[in-house]
Amino acid sequence: MNDDQLSDLKQFITATVSQTEAKLTDRFDALENKVDTLETKVDDGFAGVGEALDDMNTLFNERLTKLEKQAA
Repeated sequence: MNDDQLSDLKQFITATVSQTEAKLTDRFDALENKVDTLETKVDDGFAGVGEALDDMNTLFNERLTKLEKQAA
């Protein structure tokens, strides 16, 4: 293998590695965006559950107070 062929091979390898790295970076970024979206949805879901539990607790306390007044 002469110097020109070796140089061409090095350029080919460098270009191939660079393209692969760019593709992997794009895929990683896309995955990060999906994870961020899922985290947001999960957080929103838990917030909704927490609000529902707070509402149920308030309603329970109101009814309990009403029953206590009726029993007294």
